[in-house]
Amino acid sequence: MNPFSAAGQDRLLLLLIRTVALIGALALAGLLPAMPQAHAQDAANWTGVWDTKWRGGGAQIKFEQTGTDVKGVYPLYNGRIEAKAEGDKLVGHWFEGDRQGAFTFVQSPDGGSFMGRFDAATAEWWTGVRVSAVEDVRVDQSSPMSTMRSFLQTMNESGADNVPRATGGGMGLAGLAAGLVDVTEADRGGLNMPDYTKLLFTVIDNATFRLWSLPHDAISGDEVTATLPQYGTRISFDVTFRRKNGDWFIVGPPLAQLQAKLAEFQEARGEAVDMVDDPSRLASPRDTFKVLLSGLTEAGDPAQAALDLRNYSQAVRGDEAFLLERYLKKVIDRIGYVYWQEIPDDPKSNTPFVYFEHPAGNIVIGPVETEKGKIWQFTPETLAHIRALYADVEDVPVAPEFAAFASTDPFFIARGLAREISPGLLTRAGPMERWQWSMLGLAALAGIVFGFIANALISLFVRRTDSPAFFRIVEWAVRSIVLGFFLLLTLRPLGLPQVVAAPVKAIAWSLVVIGAVPVVWHLIGKVADHYRGLWQVPGYHDTLISLSTGVARVAVLVVAFLLLAEVLAIPYEGVIAGLGIGGLAVALAAQPTLQNFLSGLTLYADRPVSVGDFCKFGDQSGTIEHIGMRSTRIRSLDRTIISVPNSDFAGMQIENYAHRDRTRFATTLQLRYETTPDQLRYVLAELRKLLIAHPRVIDEPCRVRFAGFGAYSLDIDVFTYIKTADVADFQAIREDILLSMINIMDDAGAQFAFPSSLEYRATDLPVDDEKRIAAEKRVSDWREAQNLPFPDFSQIDKFALNNTLAYPPEGSAHYRETEPDPDSAEAKATLEKVRWSLPWKKGE
Repeated sequence: MNPFSAAGQDRLLLLLIRTVALIGALALAGLLPAMPQAHAQDAANWTGVWDTKWRGGGAQIKFEQTGTDVKGVYPLYNGRIEAKAEGDKLVGHWFEGDRQGAFTFVQSPDGGSFMGRFDAATAEWWTGVRVSAVEDVRVDQSSPMSTMRSFLQTMNESGADNVPRATGGGMGLAGLAAGLVDVTEADRGGLNMPDYTKLLFTVIDNATFRLWSLPHDAISGDEVTATLPQYGTRISFDVTFRRKNGDWFIVGPPLAQLQAKLAEFQEARGEAVDMVDDPSRLASPRDTFKVLLSGLTEAGDPAQAALDLRNYSQAVRGDEAFLLERYLKKVIDRIGYVYWQEIPDDPKSNTPFVYFEHPAGNIVIGPVETEKGKIWQFTPETLAHIRALYADVEDVPVAPEFAAFASTDPFFIARGLAREISPGLLTRAGPMERWQWSMLGLAALAGIVFGFIANALISLFVRRTDSPAFFRIVEWAVRSIVLGFFLLLTLRPLGLPQVVAAPVKAIAWSLVVIGAVPVVWHLIGKVADHYRGLWQVPGYHDTLISLSTGVARVAVLVVAFLLLAEVLAIPYEGVIAGLGIGGLAVALAAQPTLQNFLSGLTLYADRPVSVGDFCKFGDQSGTIEHIGMRSTRIRSLDRTIISVPNSDFAGMQIENYAHRDRTRFATTLQLRYETTPDQLRYVLAELRKLLIAHPRVIDEPCRVRFAGFGAYSLDIDVFTYIKTADVADFQAIREDILLSMINIMDDAGAQFAFPSSLEYRATDLPVDDEKRIAAEKRVSDWREAQNLPFPDFSQIDKFALNNTLAYPPEGSAHYRETEPDPDSAEAKATLEKVRWSLPWKKGE
């Protein structure tokens, strides 16, 4: 029965229509103001930093706009731009020393990019995208140390090592870094400035040094050289700084010297060990930092691989990793900007790298042996103390270099709000802070309340009277599921530690699974009942529905068990592995069950019986009530239930009475030996008349024959079929025919023989001479008229006798007139057709 009432469905449909209409109206209202003005005359805004590209090159351009006048500079090529804004177009000239040319840019409707050409004759394109990250990076050239720091920060943020850390502006950042390099065109060896800058950065990136070790105090002269060593080897790179007009620049060595130094660095390692193309291999502490910080973007994935989570439960490992990474990032934000080049990159080292030391805990990266080899991860001690460490350094402001890239997180936002409300809420109470306990309790209370609200909404569309049991199940299941989901949703925002998060998550998932199982179980039954009602003859399909329902419910239980085992940290993997090892033994032990299941499928496919069929199997009979996964249940004639395994039942000789289209009628009449031949002929003729005339007896085969001489009787075999498959109907028709046979015997003056040994004289049972003479007279008349019905009646006599007997008999409660009208046109036409079909000459 459908649990949704017609009125409830109408209300739901009306609600959906109104909701769609409201959403459409809001969407239209929100889109209309955003439609661009096709004929707007105001000039577009070009002020800002743009990351631009052209065929074979690119540069970062900084535009400044005053009214319609726009000026721009791109230091990478010592270039400048002078142009005017005309609507969404920018038309002007570019200048690079003695070279210049015209260009036209067209800004996109959203103001985030432009497309243009700078030489119409050759169709040279020039595109750009507006960036913000470049504006947040400060370049400081007050000393060699600050120049190197600016160079490394801009190149690190640009993604030059294939590890993006900024929110955009990679080319612009690379352009800023190129502006810090002083190199002649001859030393570049024909290499363009962006590629040369990246090569210089790659050489410096192979070294490991502290920025503080570079010259930064009072420096005599305008040039100074610093040595940058490679960690774990004796190779180093000497970099020269030059002061020009008060600013310090990195002096670019000749191209060949850079290429030789890079090869020397890599040869000392034996491979390109910096892993800048694949830092996820975690081959060094530097790789671990890269994976951590590159994974902590606003929309990025948590870099769980960088954390040694061996001490954390598998059930909460994902949530814990997500939160621990943010704790690490928050602490690192307050320590200062992370320069890769200050972190060791030697994969052969086994010494843990201490990045930060504090009384509340240190930040350490250590080597970990795995199946794939040695990797570097933040140590378990670091993760265990990171919460306490953050609590101690929370009031330290974020480092200026990191301010532009510092991420936010719902947990820290919630924690900040709790601190603003009352600093006492941050006091620890056991494993958690007080505000976390309070929010966890509120989440549980909200889950309970929303569970009741969900039940109230369901009751608007579900009639309790339709399926009260189902409604009660849904009520408790919905409350359980809603409470479970509320607890799950609060895990990350509350930042619960493992000791609390593990049981809370286990309870939450248990509530969801336990609540879902009875609902799904009941819905499977509902779906099965629905499909049972779709077929006019449900018995056959009920077999498949029963099997499918059983399999689906078993699958639900198995999945629920595996989910509960997962959240409760039950080691079911060993059980599954054991089943794999002992698979042969299990298969042999489960062979009868599997055989019964396959036999059930065979019963469905072969269809010897269906639910509701009456059948005979072996030496028993009954009605099929259920064909399940293991056995078939049969209701016997004694109204008991017989359960037969499917494998045994499928192997039996089954006689299905439900599929017959008619019922066989067969009997033997035994007449006394005193019966005369003409009496016997009369009985045979009248019996044939009876069967031919009866409307519920088929015409062919319809046999009444004198079969032979029995031990004490003259035997007459009667064989035909009754037009019914119903047992009760057949018994009523058989009764009527047998009673009519008694009347025929009485009319013929014949008597039934009894299977007994008797001594009698002819005078003991006197023959009715009057009836005998009458019967013999009728046979004599048939003989004289040449119409003796042997071996059979003529076709005309058969037609005349056909369906002439009233059934049910006259006087019965179900009596109806069955005699056809002999004068009807249809009867005459049929008779004429029969006459012309006889092998007689016309007119005879």
